Amino acid sequence: MKSKLSLITILLIAAICACSFFAGGSSASAEPQSIAALIIAREKASVDAWQRKDKAFFEDFLSEDSTYFSIENPYLETDPKINFLPKFEKYAEMFKFNDFQMYNPRVQVYGDTAILTYNSSVSVSFGGQPINYTAKVTSVYVKQGNTWRVVHAHETMNPANK
Repeated sequence: MKSKLSLITILLIAAICACSFFAGGSSASAEPQSIAALIIAREKASVDAWQRKDKAFFEDFLSEDSTYFSIENPYLETDPKINFLPKFEKYAEMFKFNDFQMYNPRVQVYGDTAILTYNSSVSVSFGGQPINYTAKVTSVYVKQGNTWRVVHAHETMNPANK
């Protein structure tokens, strides 16, 4: 079950992570508030992209060397373009969002790096089994060219969920 939750977490962050709607990113002189809005929208759009099984979104969303700490796996997940994207269709079929809510999002912008932190409430179906939980999430974005991409994400399930 823990390996299933680990897989769920990987998929969730990839999905949450978490916005093709804003594919171009923003200019270097953009205000931190507009960058923050872009990052939050990109993170939320990843959930929608997951539901649409939009693999192209995640190919653009994740950096080549992105990493991830999942809820149940104590080890660092690496190389999503090698370890995750080739199996994307299978994962998207097994893991379905019923509801995703982001609370208290905060974006800190440092040049071409942005750190998004927030609380989440998630309802999913994994292999037909319902799973509901709340969590704390951190996603680190780096602007590569004109696109903000996730380079690291970390999700921690709240203790009441365990």
